[in-house]
Amino acid sequence: MHFVRPDSLNDKSIILDVRSDDEYAHERLALPHIVIRADKVNPDKFMAKYNPHGERLVNIICTSGCLASEVAEKFEEAGYSNIAVVLGGIIEAEYEGLKVLKN
Repeated sequence: MHFVRPDSLNDKSIILDVRSDDEYAHERLALPHIVIRADKVNPDKFMAKYNPHGERLVNIICTSGCLASEVAEKFEEAGYSNIAVVLGGIIEAEYEGLKVLKN
């Protein structure tokens, strides 16, 4: 499993936010991202739609990194290696200075 620091994310990154609807409604990255709850993620469908050639890294984010790690394991079990967990999740992203939108 790969890990990336939040400050490596930018507007060209594929970012998958796997948090609950309530968590997402409270705060989210200002960067472009895809939102799919962890229990609804289907690695094959996701890759076919958002990374069809498998050339780009998919960065998975949650609140602190734990849930993202579980989802990353689902991708790896499905045969995808170009997956990374965002270390520290949205908490660390905000701490590192990424813009986080709050409601």
